[in-house]
Amino acid sequence: SLRANVHKERLQMEDFPMPASWPRYPSHWQLAEYLQAFAAHFGLNGLYKMQTEVVSCRRHDDAERGWAVTYRPVGSDADAERILHVDAVVMCVGQTCAPSVPDYPGQEKFRGRVLHTSQYRGQAPFQGR
Repeated sequence: SLRANVHKERLQMEDFPMPASWPRYPSHWQLAEYLQAFAAHFGLNGLYKMQTEVVSCRRHDDAERGWAVTYRPVGSDADAERILHVDAVVMCVGQTCAPSVPDYPGQEKFRGRVLHTSQYRGQAPFQGR
């Protein structure tokens, strides 16, 4: 039931629009489909890895030499680690980042459940409330 919190007109790439038939706030499945179609359309398949854990990302001592990214398939051990040397790194952590849930005045009086959006898995626990 997860949906984007930004409308598709802001999410889509200028030269690769989302289907007009899609809702203004696409589902997470539609976003995944869009990104896969974008990669295929622009010949990017094979230039990224899914189901991959980044173990470390270190800048070389000589900044002009770029970065060393150590990675491995999700669920594998250190024997499967590989190092990729790249010129630049883009961090897109999304739901894998540590949630920031601020304290607010009167919070101790609130009897409901407080959770970060990255912890939301569906509407069932909140139905009828």
